[in-house]
Amino acid sequence: MSTRLKAFVVLGAAAMLITACSSGGGTAAPSAAPSAAPSAAPSAAPSASAANEKIKVTLLTKATGGFWDAMIAGAKQYETDHPNDIELTTNACKTNDDTPCQIAEIQDAVTKGAQAIVISPMGVGVTDALNEAQQAGVRIVFVDNTIPGVVPTAVAATNNVKGGLAAGAYIKTQLKSGDTIGLLEAVRGVPNLDQRIDGVKKALEGTGVKVVIGAEQTLCDTKTGATVTQDLLTKYPDLTAVYSACDSPAIGAVSVAESKQHPLKIFGYDGDPEMAKLILAGKTTATMAQSPFKMTYLGTQAAVKSLKGQKYVKKIDTGVTLVTKANAAKFTKAWQ
Repeated sequence: MSTRLKAFVVLGAAAMLITACSSGGGTAAPSAAPSAAPSAAPSAAPSASAANEKIKVTLLTKATGGFWDAMIAGAKQYETDHPNDIELTTNACKTNDDTPCQIAEIQDAVTKGAQAIVISPMGVGVTDALNEAQQAGVRIVFVDNTIPGVVPTAVAATNNVKGGLAAGAYIKTQLKSGDTIGLLEAVRGVPNLDQRIDGVKKALEGTGVKVVIGAEQTLCDTKTGATVTQDLLTKYPDLTAVYSACDSPAIGAVSVAESKQHPLKIFGYDGDPEMAKLILAGKTTATMAQSPFKMTYLGTQAAVKSLKGQKYVKKIDTGVTLVTKANAAKFTKAWQ
């Protein structure tokens, strides 16, 4: 299982969490700083120290590598662009499902005087720690996913309803009546992952395309994706395509298609550089790319503006981009 996505086992049990998933990949990030127009009033007045000194911000990612490294780069780029405004600390656990580790990191950030915590929360297990941090006056900004029971200062993440519908609209152009597509679910009950699947199902309604669901959730794991694809091909020998709610299982489907010499059209969601390489090689068809770099750049910006008493965006949609052979070369080197 990819290091990032083991966390969805915990999130699936909660069945109420919005998160995004991805696998390892490149760590470089674009140097251009993204921007967002302010649209929300500050939630509270800044403290005296925030007004006169550098604001202490702690970024907590679930782990490191690939997607997470791009998140770290985004926050560091904001610090580089605003050297007089922010003092950034970054921390990460070794695995995505180490809830006690993230609780300890939250508590440590509060103890060390963090004024804002920008965090991709592991799950509802960290709810109490975040609420306690808020009670201590710390601003909480969610990136990539949210959890119930915590009202954050801001959220910077992909709009997966839009992303799922966009993925479905493209897949619809690639299939015809009589085709069969297998859907590889990630973690059932996790809203953002379900939205990616629901968008495709909705787009294919009334097209004559048969939609079948893999028996096992993939947990965004490459090997599990291969297993689920193998099972689908056994049940549906004429399977035309597969679509995965994250890229890692789609990458796993490639090995199955090659071993069986089956001309599967393979679609994913995330923007993993490895997926982009497979698209260029003609082994997969498309993916929807997220931007972890923007999530933390804009999330950190919201935290700082909140503490300064400035207007900021409370709900930041960092967008997705359809990646096909026409533009895949732009996505092969690094997470965006």
